[in-house]
Amino acid sequence: MRATHLWKQPRGWAAVIVGGLLAALVTLAYIGPAADPQAHLRDLPMVLVDADEGTPTGSTTVRLGKELGTRIEDDARHDGRISWHTVTSLPEARRLLERGEADGALVIPQDFSRKALTLVAPGATPQRPTLTVLTNEGAGSVASSMAEKAARATAAEASTALGRRLAERAAATEPGPDRLLLLQDPVRTVTEPARTTTGATAGGAMTLYLTIALLLAGLLPAVLLTMTVDAALGYSPLEMGPRRSLLPVVRITRTSTFLAKAGIGAVTGFGAGSAVIAVAVWGLGVEPDRPLQLWLFAGLTCAAITLLTLALFAVFGMAGQVIALLIVTMFGIPLSGGTVPVQAQPDFARAVGELLPARHVTEGIRSLVFFDGLGTGLVHAWLVIGAYAAGAFLVGLLVARLYDHRGFDRATALELARHPEHQAPLPA
Repeated sequence: MRATHLWKQPRGWAAVIVGGLLAALVTLAYIGPAADPQAHLRDLPMVLVDADEGTPTGSTTVRLGKELGTRIEDDARHDGRISWHTVTSLPEARRLLERGEADGALVIPQDFSRKALTLVAPGATPQRPTLTVLTNEGAGSVASSMAEKAARATAAEASTALGRRLAERAAATEPGPDRLLLLQDPVRTVTEPARTTTGATAGGAMTLYLTIALLLAGLLPAVLLTMTVDAALGYSPLEMGPRRSLLPVVRITRTSTFLAKAGIGAVTGFGAGSAVIAVAVWGLGVEPDRPLQLWLFAGLTCAAITLLTLALFAVFGMAGQVIALLIVTMFGIPLSGGTVPVQAQPDFARAVGELLPARHVTEGIRSLVFFDGLGTGLVHAWLVIGAYAAGAFLVGLLVARLYDHRGFDRATALELARHPEHQAPLPA
Protein backbone atom coordinates (compact mmCIF):
# COMPACT_ATOMS: atom_id res chain seq x y z
CA MET A 1 0.00 0.00 0.00
CA ARG A 2 1.25 3.44 -0.86
CA ALA A 3 1.24 6.24 1.70
CA THR A 4 -1.00 8.28 -0.60
CA HIS A 5 -3.73 5.68 -0.18
CA LEU A 6 -4.09 6.67 3.47
CA TRP A 7 -5.51 10.02 2.40
CA LYS A 8 -8.36 8.21 0.70
CA GLN A 9 -9.48 6.72 4.01
CA PRO A 10 -12.21 8.66 5.89
CA ARG A 11 -10.44 8.02 9.19
CA GLY A 12 -7.39 9.92 8.00
CA TRP A 13 -9.45 13.01 7.22
CA ALA A 14 -11.37 12.62 10.48
CA ALA A 15 -8.05 12.72 12.35
CA VAL A 16 -7.10 15.93 10.53
CA ILE A 17 -10.42 17.57 11.38
CA VAL A 18 -10.36 16.48 15.02
CA GLY A 19 -6.75 17.63 15.34
CA GLY A 20 -7.65 21.06 13.99
CA LEU A 21 -10.60 21.38 16.37
CA LEU A 22 -8.45 20.38 19.34
CA ALA A 23 -5.81 22.90 18.30
CA ALA A 24 -8.47 25.61 18.19
CA LEU A 25 -9.75 24.63 21.65
CA VAL A 26 -6.24 24.62 23.12
CA THR A 27 -5.61 28.08 21.63
CA LEU A 28 -8.85 29.31 23.16
CA ALA A 29 -7.86 27.85 26.54
CA TYR A 30 -4.41 29.47 26.50
CA ILE A 31 -5.09 32.85 24.91
CA GLY A 32 -8.70 33.38 25.99
CA PRO A 33 -8.01 34.07 29.69
CA ALA A 34 -4.87 36.10 28.89
CA ALA A 35 -6.26 38.21 26.04
CA ASP A 36 -7.71 40.96 28.23
CA PRO A 37 -7.61 40.06 31.94
CA GLN A 38 -8.50 43.61 33.02
CA ALA A 39 -11.80 43.37 31.15
CA HIS A 40 -12.74 40.18 33.02
CA LEU A 41 -11.41 41.24 36.43
CA ARG A 42 -13.93 40.62 39.22
CA ASP A 43 -13.45 40.65 42.99
CA LEU A 44 -9.65 40.73 43.12
CA PRO A 45 -8.99 40.30 46.88
CA MET A 46 -7.16 43.23 48.44
CA VAL A 47 -6.73 44.73 51.90
CA LEU A 48 -7.43 48.35 52.83
CA VAL A 49 -5.69 49.45 56.03
CA ASP A 50 -7.31 52.44 57.72
CA ALA A 51 -4.90 53.20 60.57
CA ASP A 52 -5.50 56.98 60.50
CA GLU A 53 -5.84 58.36 64.01
CA GLY A 54 -7.25 61.68 62.87
CA THR A 55 -6.20 65.09 64.08
CA PRO A 56 -8.08 67.50 66.41
CA THR A 57 -9.26 70.81 64.98
CA GLY A 58 -11.09 72.88 67.53
CA SER A 59 -13.80 70.79 69.18
CA THR A 60 -13.83 68.04 66.53
CA THR A 61 -11.45 65.42 65.19
CA VAL A 62 -10.90 65.32 61.46
CA ARG A 63 -10.51 61.79 60.07
CA LEU A 64 -9.62 62.15 56.44
CA GLY A 65 -8.42 58.56 56.30
CA LYS A 66 -11.86 57.26 57.27
CA GLU A 67 -13.50 59.45 54.62
CA LEU A 68 -11.01 58.18 52.06
CA GLY A 69 -11.60 54.54 53.02
CA THR A 70 -15.37 54.92 52.77
CA ARG A 71 -15.03 56.46 49.33
CA ILE A 72 -12.76 53.64 48.14
CA GLU A 73 -15.17 50.97 49.38
CA ASP A 74 -18.20 52.66 47.79
CA ASP A 75 -16.42 52.99 44.44
CA ALA A 76 -15.35 49.33 44.58
CA ARG A 77 -18.88 48.13 45.26
CA HIS A 78 -20.13 49.91 42.15
CA ASP A 79 -17.16 48.91 40.00
CA GLY A 80 -16.92 45.24 41.07
CA ARG A 81 -13.31 44.66 40.02
CA ILE A 82 -11.74 44.93 43.49
CA SER A 83 -12.98 43.33 46.70
CA TRP A 84 -11.56 45.37 49.60
CA HIS A 85 -11.24 43.87 53.06
CA THR A 86 -10.85 46.76 55.50
CA VAL A 87 -8.72 46.39 58.64
CA THR A 88 -7.43 48.92 61.16
CA SER A 89 -3.84 47.79 61.68
CA LEU A 90 -0.86 46.96 59.51
CA PRO A 91 -0.07 43.66 61.32
CA GLU A 92 -3.57 42.41 60.56
CA ALA A 93 -3.09 43.27 56.89
CA ARG A 94 0.25 41.47 56.77
CA ARG A 95 -1.37 38.42 58.35
CA LEU A 96 -3.97 38.29 55.56
CA LEU A 97 -1.28 38.73 52.90
CA GLU A 98 0.92 36.03 54.44
CA ARG A 99 -2.03 33.61 54.43
CA GLY A 100 -2.59 34.22 50.74
CA GLU A 101 -6.04 35.69 51.34
CA ALA A 102 -5.23 38.94 49.49
CA ASP A 103 -3.08 39.83 46.49
CA GLY A 104 -2.07 43.30 47.70
CA ALA A 105 -2.86 46.08 50.15
CA LEU A 106 -3.26 49.85 50.37
CA VAL A 107 -2.23 51.39 53.69
CA ILE A 108 -3.56 54.67 55.10
CA PRO A 109 -1.05 55.50 57.86
CA GLN A 110 -1.71 56.86 61.35
CA ASP A 111 -0.56 60.40 60.52
CA PHE A 112 -2.53 60.75 57.28
CA SER A 113 -4.96 63.43 58.52
CA ARG A 114 -2.30 65.34 60.44
CA LYS A 115 0.00 65.63 57.43
CA ALA A 116 -2.84 66.37 55.02
CA LEU A 117 -4.03 69.35 57.07
CA THR A 118 -0.55 70.89 57.09
CA LEU A 119 -1.05 71.54 53.37
CA VAL A 120 -3.79 74.11 54.12
CA ALA A 121 -2.88 75.31 57.60
CA PRO A 122 -1.52 78.91 57.50
CA GLY A 123 2.09 79.10 58.66
CA ALA A 124 2.50 75.30 58.88
CA THR A 125 5.25 73.47 57.07
CA PRO A 126 3.49 71.40 54.39
CA GLN A 127 3.94 67.64 54.65
CA ARG A 128 2.49 65.42 51.95
CA PRO A 129 0.59 62.43 53.37
CA THR A 130 1.65 59.01 52.15
CA LEU A 131 -0.27 55.97 50.95
CA THR A 132 1.69 52.69 50.90
CA VAL A 133 1.03 49.90 48.41
CA LEU A 134 2.01 46.45 49.68
CA THR A 135 2.73 43.83 47.03
CA ASN A 136 2.42 40.08 47.48
CA GLU A 137 4.88 38.15 45.31
CA GLY A 138 3.49 34.79 46.38
CA ALA A 139 0.16 35.55 44.70
CA GLY A 140 1.88 35.21 41.32
CA SER A 141 3.55 37.71 39.05
CA VAL A 142 0.40 38.66 37.13
CA ALA A 143 -1.87 38.77 40.18
CA SER A 144 0.65 40.83 42.15
CA SER A 145 1.10 43.21 39.22
CA MET A 146 -2.65 43.63 38.77
CA ALA A 147 -3.09 44.27 42.50
CA GLU A 148 -0.31 46.85 42.52
CA LYS A 149 -1.76 48.57 39.46
CA ALA A 150 -5.22 48.65 41.03
CA ALA A 151 -3.88 50.00 44.33
CA ARG A 152 -1.89 52.74 42.59
CA ALA A 153 -4.92 53.73 40.50
CA THR A 154 -6.99 53.89 43.67
CA ALA A 155 -4.33 56.00 45.37
CA ALA A 156 -4.23 58.41 42.41
CA GLU A 157 -8.02 58.85 42.51
CA ALA A 158 -7.84 59.31 46.27
CA SER A 159 -5.18 61.99 45.89
CA THR A 160 -7.31 63.93 43.42
CA ALA A 161 -10.38 63.71 45.67
CA LEU A 162 -8.38 64.76 48.73
CA GLY A 163 -6.92 67.69 46.82
CA ARG A 164 -10.41 68.98 46.00
CA ARG A 165 -11.51 68.49 49.62
CA LEU A 166 -8.52 70.41 50.96
CA ALA A 167 -8.88 73.15 48.34
CA GLU A 168 -12.46 73.76 49.51
CA ARG A 169 -11.25 73.86 53.10
CA ALA A 170 -8.49 76.35 52.27
CA ALA A 171 -10.60 78.65 50.09
CA ALA A 172 -11.17 81.10 52.94
CA THR A 173 -7.45 81.46 53.68
CA GLU A 174 -6.49 82.20 50.06
CA PRO A 175 -3.49 79.85 49.77
CA GLY A 176 -0.53 80.84 47.61
CA PRO A 177 0.13 79.38 44.16
CA ASP A 178 2.68 76.91 45.55
CA ARG A 179 0.06 75.47 47.91
CA LEU A 180 -2.55 75.33 45.14
CA LEU A 181 -0.10 73.47 42.94
CA LEU A 182 0.58 71.00 45.76
CA LEU A 183 -3.14 70.41 46.25
CA GLN A 184 -3.48 69.12 42.70
CA ASP A 185 -1.71 65.93 43.80
CA PRO A 186 -1.30 66.07 47.58
CA VAL A 187 -0.69 62.36 48.29
CA ARG A 188 2.62 60.57 47.81
CA THR A 189 2.40 56.87 46.91
CA VAL A 190 5.15 54.38 47.72
CA THR A 191 5.37 50.64 47.00
CA GLU A 192 7.04 47.99 49.10
CA PRO A 193 6.80 44.18 49.42
CA ALA A 194 4.59 42.81 52.16
CA ARG A 195 7.23 40.23 53.02
CA THR A 196 10.75 39.30 51.96
CA THR A 197 10.91 36.01 50.10
CA THR A 198 14.05 33.89 49.97
CA GLY A 199 15.34 31.31 47.55
CA ALA A 200 14.37 30.87 43.92
CA THR A 201 10.91 32.36 43.38
CA ALA A 202 10.96 33.25 39.64
CA GLY A 203 9.26 36.52 40.50
CA GLY A 204 6.29 34.66 41.98
CA ALA A 205 5.97 32.34 38.96
CA MET A 206 7.59 29.38 40.75
CA THR A 207 4.12 28.07 41.61
CA LEU A 208 3.31 27.72 37.91
CA TYR A 209 6.60 26.02 37.05
CA LEU A 210 6.27 23.49 39.86
CA THR A 211 2.68 22.78 38.82
CA ILE A 212 3.73 22.08 35.23
CA ALA A 213 6.60 19.87 36.38
CA LEU A 214 4.34 17.81 38.66
CA LEU A 215 1.59 17.38 36.07
CA LEU A 216 4.06 16.17 33.46
CA ALA A 217 5.81 13.97 36.02
CA GLY A 218 2.46 12.33 36.72
CA LEU A 219 1.65 11.78 33.05
CA LEU A 220 4.96 10.18 32.08
CA PRO A 221 4.79 7.07 34.34
CA ALA A 222 1.31 6.23 33.04
CA VAL A 223 2.42 6.49 29.40
CA LEU A 224 5.60 4.49 30.01
CA LEU A 225 3.74 1.84 32.02
CA THR A 226 1.11 1.42 29.34
CA MET A 227 3.76 1.11 26.65
CA THR A 228 5.99 -1.38 28.49
CA VAL A 229 3.29 -3.51 30.15
CA ASP A 230 1.23 -3.85 26.98
CA ALA A 231 4.38 -4.73 25.04
CA ALA A 232 5.31 -7.37 27.64
CA LEU A 233 1.82 -8.90 27.37
CA GLY A 234 1.97 -8.90 23.59
CA TYR A 235 -0.83 -6.40 23.01
CA SER A 236 1.34 -3.79 21.31
CA PRO A 237 4.72 -3.82 19.59
CA LEU A 238 7.77 -2.32 21.25
CA GLU A 239 9.72 -0.13 18.85
CA MET A 240 13.17 1.22 19.74
CA GLY A 241 14.59 3.10 16.79
CA PRO A 242 14.67 0.72 13.80
CA ARG A 243 14.02 -2.35 15.96
CA ARG A 244 10.48 -3.66 16.42
CA SER A 245 9.50 -6.60 18.60
CA LEU A 246 6.11 -8.17 19.23
CA LEU A 247 5.84 -10.79 21.97
CA PRO A 248 3.23 -13.57 22.07
CA VAL A 249 -0.15 -12.47 23.39
CA VAL A 250 -0.86 -13.36 27.01
CA ARG A 251 -4.53 -13.78 27.81
CA ILE A 252 -5.12 -11.66 30.89
CA THR A 253 -8.24 -9.86 32.04
CA ARG A 254 -8.51 -6.11 31.73
CA THR A 255 -9.10 -5.94 35.48
CA SER A 256 -5.85 -7.70 36.30
CA THR A 257 -3.98 -5.50 33.84
CA PHE A 258 -5.38 -2.31 35.32
CA LEU A 259 -4.68 -3.38 38.89
CA ALA A 260 -1.09 -4.17 38.00
CA LYS A 261 -0.62 -0.85 36.23
CA ALA A 262 -2.36 1.09 39.01
CA GLY A 263 -0.26 -0.46 41.77
CA ILE A 264 3.01 0.19 39.99
CA GLY A 265 1.78 3.58 38.75
CA ALA A 266 0.85 4.88 42.19
CA VAL A 267 4.29 4.05 43.57
CA THR A 268 6.09 5.36 40.49
CA GLY A 269 4.00 8.53 40.47
CA PHE A 270 4.80 9.26 44.10
CA GLY A 271 8.46 8.72 43.34
CA ALA A 272 8.26 11.09 40.37
CA GLY A 273 6.72 13.79 42.55
CA SER A 274 9.46 13.27 45.12
CA ALA A 275 12.08 13.67 42.40
CA VAL A 276 10.56 16.96 41.25
CA ILE A 277 10.67 18.44 44.75
CA ALA A 278 14.16 17.09 45.44
CA VAL A 279 15.55 18.73 42.31
CA ALA A 280 13.66 21.98 42.97
CA VAL A 281 14.74 22.28 46.62
CA TRP A 282 18.23 20.78 46.66
CA GLY A 283 19.27 21.51 43.12
CA LEU A 284 17.60 24.78 42.14
CA GLY A 285 17.34 26.66 45.42
CA VAL A 286 13.57 26.70 45.98
CA GLU A 287 12.89 27.35 49.67
CA PRO A 288 9.31 26.29 50.50
CA ASP A 289 7.73 27.34 53.78
CA ARG A 290 6.56 23.76 54.38
CA PRO A 291 9.04 21.37 52.69
CA LEU A 292 7.74 18.13 54.23
CA GLN A 293 4.13 18.86 53.36
CA LEU A 294 5.18 19.98 49.88
CA TRP A 295 6.92 16.64 49.33
CA LEU A 296 3.82 14.69 50.41
CA PHE A 297 1.51 16.90 48.36
CA ALA A 298 3.71 16.57 45.28
CA GLY A 299 3.84 12.79 45.67
CA LEU A 300 0.06 12.56 46.00
CA THR A 301 -0.39 14.87 43.01
CA CYS A 302 1.78 12.81 40.69
CA ALA A 303 0.23 9.56 41.90
CA ALA A 304 -3.25 10.98 41.28
CA ILE A 305 -2.34 12.16 37.76
CA THR A 306 -0.79 8.77 36.99
CA LEU A 307 -3.93 6.95 38.16
CA LEU A 308 -6.14 9.36 36.23
CA THR A 309 -4.20 8.75 33.03
CA LEU A 310 -4.23 4.97 33.52
CA ALA A 311 -7.99 5.08 34.12
CA LEU A 312 -8.46 7.01 30.87
CA PHE A 313 -6.36 4.40 29.07
CA ALA A 314 -8.55 1.66 30.58
CA VAL A 315 -11.77 3.38 29.51
CA PHE A 316 -10.85 4.82 26.11
CA GLY A 317 -7.82 2.81 25.01
CA MET A 318 -5.06 4.75 23.25
CA ALA A 319 -7.38 7.74 22.89
CA GLY A 320 -7.09 8.06 26.67
CA GLN A 321 -3.59 9.47 26.24
CA VAL A 322 -4.91 12.41 24.21
CA ILE A 323 -7.77 12.96 26.66
CA ALA A 324 -5.31 12.94 29.57
CA LEU A 325 -3.11 15.52 27.84
CA LEU A 326 -6.13 17.76 27.28
CA ILE A 327 -7.45 17.48 30.84
CA VAL A 328 -4.16 17.63 32.71
CA THR A 329 -1.99 20.03 30.72
CA MET A 330 -3.46 21.58 27.57
CA PHE A 331 -6.60 22.84 29.30
CA GLY A 332 -5.48 22.50 32.90
CA ILE A 333 -2.37 24.69 32.90
CA PRO A 334 -3.79 27.89 31.32
CA LEU A 335 -6.93 27.67 33.48
CA SER A 336 -5.05 26.86 36.69
CA GLY A 337 -4.66 30.44 37.92
CA GLY A 338 -0.89 30.06 37.93
CA THR A 339 -0.52 32.77 35.30
CA VAL A 340 -3.70 34.84 34.97
CA PRO A 341 -5.46 34.90 38.38
CA VAL A 342 -8.85 33.22 38.59
CA GLN A 343 -10.51 36.58 39.34
CA ALA A 344 -9.34 37.90 35.94
CA GLN A 345 -10.50 34.94 33.85
CA PRO A 346 -13.73 34.77 31.82
CA ASP A 347 -16.66 32.97 33.45
CA PHE A 348 -16.27 29.88 31.28
CA ALA A 349 -12.59 29.60 32.21
CA ARG A 350 -13.36 29.93 35.92
CA ALA A 351 -16.00 27.20 35.73
CA VAL A 352 -13.99 24.74 33.64
CA GLY A 353 -10.77 25.33 35.56
CA GLU A 354 -12.50 24.51 38.84
CA LEU A 355 -13.18 20.99 37.55
CA LEU A 356 -9.60 20.27 36.48
CA PRO A 357 -6.79 19.11 38.80
CA ALA A 358 -4.28 21.78 37.75
CA ARG A 359 -6.05 24.61 39.58
CA HIS A 360 -6.07 22.73 42.87
CA VAL A 361 -2.45 21.67 42.43
CA THR A 362 -1.59 25.34 41.94
CA GLU A 363 -3.44 26.37 45.09
CA GLY A 364 -1.72 23.72 47.17
CA ILE A 365 1.77 24.50 45.90
CA ARG A 366 1.30 28.26 46.33
CA SER A 367 0.21 27.79 49.93
CA LEU A 368 3.09 25.46 50.80
CA VAL A 369 5.83 27.42 49.01
CA PHE A 370 4.87 31.01 49.86
CA PHE A 371 2.19 31.09 52.59
CA ASP A 372 3.40 28.68 55.27
CA GLY A 373 0.62 26.20 54.51
CA LEU A 374 -2.04 28.62 55.78
CA GLY A 375 -5.41 29.47 54.30
CA THR A 376 -8.36 27.31 53.26
CA GLY A 377 -7.05 26.68 49.74
CA LEU A 378 -4.58 24.03 50.91
CA VAL A 379 -7.21 21.88 52.66
CA HIS A 380 -9.42 22.06 49.59
CA ALA A 381 -6.48 21.11 47.37
CA TRP A 382 -5.67 18.03 49.49
CA LEU A 383 -9.31 16.91 49.32
CA VAL A 384 -9.69 17.43 45.57
CA ILE A 385 -6.41 15.74 44.61
CA GLY A 386 -7.20 12.83 46.95
CA ALA A 387 -10.66 12.55 45.37
CA TYR A 388 -9.07 12.49 41.91
CA ALA A 389 -6.76 9.64 42.95
CA ALA A 390 -9.52 7.55 44.55
CA GLY A 391 -12.07 8.35 41.84
CA ALA A 392 -9.68 7.51 39.00
CA PHE A 393 -8.80 4.16 40.58
CA LEU A 394 -12.45 3.22 41.15
CA VAL A 395 -13.60 4.30 37.69
CA GLY A 396 -10.75 2.46 35.97
CA LEU A 397 -11.41 -0.68 38.02
CA LEU A 398 -15.18 -0.66 37.48
CA VAL A 399 -14.92 -0.04 33.74
CA ALA A 400 -12.29 -2.76 33.36
CA ARG A 401 -14.56 -5.21 35.22
CA LEU A 402 -17.49 -4.16 33.04
CA TYR A 403 -15.51 -4.77 29.88
CA ASP A 404 -14.45 -8.20 31.18
CA HIS A 405 -18.03 -9.05 32.10
CA ARG A 406 -19.23 -8.10 28.61
CA GLY A 407 -16.57 -10.31 27.04
CA PHE A 408 -14.44 -7.56 25.50
CA ASP A 409 -11.13 -9.43 25.45
CA ARG A 410 -8.12 -7.36 24.48
CA ALA A 411 -6.81 -10.14 22.26
CA THR A 412 -8.68 -11.37 19.20
CA ALA A 413 -9.38 -15.04 18.57
CA LEU A 414 -6.83 -15.03 15.74
CA GLU A 415 -4.09 -13.67 17.99
CA LEU A 416 -4.78 -16.28 20.66
CA ALA A 417 -4.92 -19.09 18.10
CA ARG A 418 -1.37 -18.31 17.07
CA HIS A 419 -0.17 -18.95 20.64
CA PRO A 420 -2.44 -21.56 22.25
CA GLU A 421 -0.08 -21.97 25.18
CA HIS A 422 -1.12 -18.50 26.41
CA GLN A 423 -4.89 -18.97 26.16
CA ALA A 424 -5.60 -19.91 29.78
CA PRO A 425 -7.01 -16.77 31.46
CA LEU A 426 -5.33 -15.44 34.55
CA PRO A 427 -7.52 -14.80 37.62
CA ALA A 428 -8.82 -11.24 37.95
